[in-house]
Amino acid sequence: MSKLIPTYVFESIYEITPALLQGHGARGMLIDLDGTMASRHDATPPDTLRPFLHSFLDAGIEVLVLSNNNERRVQVFCEGLDVPWLSRAGKPFRRGFQRGAAVLGVPISECAVVGDQIYTDTCGGNRAGAAATCYVRSLDLKDFWINLRYQFERGFIARGKKQMEARKK
Repeated sequence: MSKLIPTYVFESIYEITPALLQGHGARGMLIDLDGTMASRHDATPPDTLRPFLHSFLDAGIEVLVLSNNNERRVQVFCEGLDVPWLSRAGKPFRRGFQRGAAVLGVPISECAVVGDQIYTDTCGGNRAGAAATCYVRSLDLKDFWINLRYQFERGFIARGKKQMEARKK
């Protein structure tokens, strides 16, 4: 069950900082696309996303978009972001996370995983041995099936938030 508990819980990716990840020894970030960086309904990234991702690059943290979505969706979305990406990653299986880390040239133990799903992003990142897992509230919670999944994830999110707050003290 501990593999389902994120290291951090955030309302948005924009709360995550390079310093936070560096505090865990992270030199790489594997970040999910749909529901995490943008709604699954958005074909292109918001204007705020490129500067956000590049703040990590400027701090020496390599960035890769790691998505289970199809190649066309991920390629079109990532055009202009100037970061590598992998589609059909096969999350939550370790292999996808290890492939992403290998593209960055960083061991998975020095990568943080950021995503909006406990059962794929958090569980997979923890199982693969990521330096930290960062759960962010899905941008698609109004979608029926995503909200239903969230109802099953709430307990793990609450435990992650509680542990995060205890570390701050």
